[in-house]
Amino acid sequence: MKKPLIGITPSFSSVSERFFLNLEYVKGIEKAGGIPIIIPYLKNDVKEIVSKFDGILLSGGGDVLPKFFKEEPYSAKLVFPERDLFEIKIVKECYKNKIPVLGICRGCQIMNVAMGGSLIQEINTNIQHYQNAPGKEGTHTIIIEKNSLLYKIFQKEKIFVNSFHHQAIKKLGKNLYVSARAKDGIVEAIEAKEHPFFIGLQFHIEYLLEKKEFLKFFKFFISKAKNKCIKN
Repeated sequence: MKKPLIGITPSFSSVSERFFLNLEYVKGIEKAGGIPIIIPYLKNDVKEIVSKFDGILLSGGGDVLPKFFKEEPYSAKLVFPERDLFEIKIVKECYKNKIPVLGICRGCQIMNVAMGGSLIQEINTNIQHYQNAPGKEGTHTIIIEKNSLLYKIFQKEKIFVNSFHHQAIKKLGKNLYVSARAKDGIVEAIEAKEHPFFIGLQFHIEYLLEKKEFLKFFKFFISKAKNKCIKN
């Protein structure tokens, strides 16, 4: 059976003028049964780019420029507006055409911004959201909403996740709902209504795939992409 093609957005270094991506994203897609393809920022060709793929993964990276959610910057780091513009267009196109999309960390945040939401520029709570432990170690609990797709996949109300972010979702975007929070109230997952798979995760699930429950999530994403692949 044909494997689904998954487009992955990379980060960009303005110092060395190169795209780059952590290998874990590629491994995750491959392990789950998809073919990962890294896509550059070509904001004028978004419709054509999206049409070539069965699913999109928005990877982690630097911060979203606050002007895209109508705020002045006071804590934004490593911003690259060209990436913001490209991914915002990608998200809107995926939402409109019901193409499976998974956002991880920054990817979750850009999904929310693309749908009209905003971000907390600097988290200030009693939970450490930028951990000192290695990425493969979970450090805090998230609580999953029972009526969510996330709950359907994990079949658990609580899971232990990793955390590498200083920003988070503030105002929720249109047609989105919160499917998981940390114990301090910080949004850890969002989903879209009336969409086969439109999920943003604030944690880095790609580092946790040695555990079956997290690999199961990636496989569910690929299964949704496979459905689109078959229809085509």
